[in-house]
Amino acid sequence: MEKPGVNYCDICNVYVDEALSHCPLCAKKLTDTPAPNQLYPDVVQNDFIDKRSFTNDLFLFYTFLFIGGSILLNLIFWEGTPWFIVVAAAVLYAWIFVRVCIVSDVFPGAKAFAQMAGVMGLMLSIDYVSGWYGWSYEVILPFILTLGIVYIDFFSWIHKSLLRDNLVYAIIFVGLCFLPLIFYLTGITHVLVPTLLSTIAGALTILGILRFTIRHLSTELKKRFHI
Repeated sequence: MEKPGVNYCDICNVYVDEALSHCPLCAKKLTDTPAPNQLYPDVVQNDFIDKRSFTNDLFLFYTFLFIGGSILLNLIFWEGTPWFIVVAAAVLYAWIFVRVCIVSDVFPGAKAFAQMAGVMGLMLSIDYVSGWYGWSYEVILPFILTLGIVYIDFFSWIHKSLLRDNLVYAIIFVGLCFLPLIFYLTGITHVLVPTLLSTIAGALTILGILRFTIRHLSTELKKRFHI
């Protein structure tokens, strides 16, 4: 953009008084207006987003192709076992692991929740196909919930600045940690040790959340009332 009463130096990218014919900084000859590439610099198009989108679409296509192929083969060579369910669960878990836990930059709490959902779905499918003995929700579920809540608690303790971001997922895990106890008390499950681990982990996390909430509330009150 041309300015009245000034000249422009294309080297230093500054406007100079029109009384000067050369730039006082670099001694180069001044021009009346900036060069076109100075007003609108060339921008190199970044095709990273396009490549990533293409990779996701390609991976998604092969995911459905693989699952569809396993269903077709299972139906053609049917022997009374729907093993395609395990294949589908494994492929979907791989998709969750890569897309959410590796590529995505979501909160660690969301990654832990996605991991739990993927592993639990895979274990349930294996348990169902193998005869539905119940080990998936009697043993695996409480252990996965315990590991998930311990991971969130430990990560929040190490990275205290991210505690508030992971608080929602910690509350979700706390609610789920009491699910094995409900199953045990209602007679759905009969294994006590994993149930106790999950319940204790949830209870300790509740105490940690209450401590954080009380401390945060106390800090806010002190700021507001200048205590």
